[in-house]
Amino acid sequence: MIEILEHSVAIESTRLSGDSAHSLAAAFRRRLVPIVLIAVTVAATMAYTLMWEPEVARHSFWIVPGDLWGTFRTAQFVAWGDIGNVYSSGGGLVSLPGISVALAPAALLLNHLGLSIGFPIAISHPTDWLVLGPYATVLGAIVLVPLDGLAEELGLGQRARAASSISEAVVLWPVLAIWGHPEDSLAMAFALWGLMAAMRGRWRATGWFWGLALVMQPLVVLMLPIVFALVPRREWPRFALRSVLPSAALVAIPLAQSWHQTTTALLKQPNYPTVDHATPWLSLAPVLSKSHPVSAGHIHESTLSSGGTQFTVSVVHSIYGDTVAAGPGRLIAIGLSLLLGIWVYRHRPTPETIVWLCCVALSLRCVFEAVMNPYYLWPPLALAFVLVVRSRWRFALAVVASVGLTWWSYRHLGPWEWWAPVVILLGLVVISARPARAAPDTATAQAEWRGADSSREAIKALV
Repeated sequence: MIEILEHSVAIESTRLSGDSAHSLAAAFRRRLVPIVLIAVTVAATMAYTLMWEPEVARHSFWIVPGDLWGTFRTAQFVAWGDIGNVYSSGGGLVSLPGISVALAPAALLLNHLGLSIGFPIAISHPTDWLVLGPYATVLGAIVLVPLDGLAEELGLGQRARAASSISEAVVLWPVLAIWGHPEDSLAMAFALWGLMAAMRGRWRATGWFWGLALVMQPLVVLMLPIVFALVPRREWPRFALRSVLPSAALVAIPLAQSWHQTTTALLKQPNYPTVDHATPWLSLAPVLSKSHPVSAGHIHESTLSSGGTQFTVSVVHSIYGDTVAAGPGRLIAIGLSLLLGIWVYRHRPTPETIVWLCCVALSLRCVFEAVMNPYYLWPPLALAFVLVVRSRWRFALAVVASVGLTWWSYRHLGPWEWWAPVVILLGLVVISARPARAAPDTATAQAEWRGADSSREAIKALV
């Protein structure tokens, strides 16, 4: 009898193992396009950073995203067991420390390897980048997987999903290769997984995914009221608890250990209008500090005629511009996103409309920020490309407007001259993504996001 039971258990284990392997293989085939695009994004990022200046511009240094070095500095503190000082480390972190934890494994490895780092003093060839670059780019490019899953959830065919994924990868690349902000797209990845879990009625997964999204980068909070509206009222307390628990856990020690630096970074979030792009909302933003002269060191590497390497240190004197806080524009964006959530709660729209409203909510940040950067435009553009591929003319309009928007966003002009075309072009993209008018049955619409309780369908929605 015991032998029969053992034999039955062995057969069942083999069957479950085979089912798991089959499910993973099927998931890989369904996500083949975004997986390939992740590899292409990593290759393009490393080729640009390592080869553009030496091979094209004929300069002997690498182009490494400067913002990522500051973030990586905070990850080093986490790797050293000092998460309490991530906001006083000099890395300039102004969001929650989720990305510092995500980069900590790379920091541990690089500390062991003893490679050079381009922070706090810039060097021409920081060898840490050979490991940090691919790792951070993969983290940031993972968002292509849930974006493709969302497109599949909305019923798009393979060709449409491929066109959508390629467009999203193109607009994502500067966020990672030029600006070095994988936390923005990683937060979007968790937020989209949470959105799909809500559409499937998986409330526990929805809460935890949103907890991870917020701790990575709170910009996705503009989508939160819409997702909150999908959750049944009886689940609101548990959903809220799961959403805030990761952030509370990671920020508790910094608050206790370095209260002033932590609260200044999280509540005031300094912006630099003389470096980035000021908008008309700058006139309402509180000034944190006036411009003042500063000095910074820079290490130069040169090759001697004998073949040796010489390092020289120079001091660069410059003017540190005004520093401002976010101002009331951000509160206006949050208030409008709350109105979107109320509308979703009352009208129970279709999944396509929910995704479009999330796109609108993310666009509010670009409209009301006092100081903007070009990579702020990526989240609404990514969601828009999920929706526009159903129509050729909408897709063409979105592509043309996105190209113009990206080109214009890198120009340095006055607040109104820069901001007005950005808002107009972004508005064209968002309008082109608006779903066609329909009058779906309310019960059907509710079933679309509250059904599929089986674990297999839930996993399919999230992979």
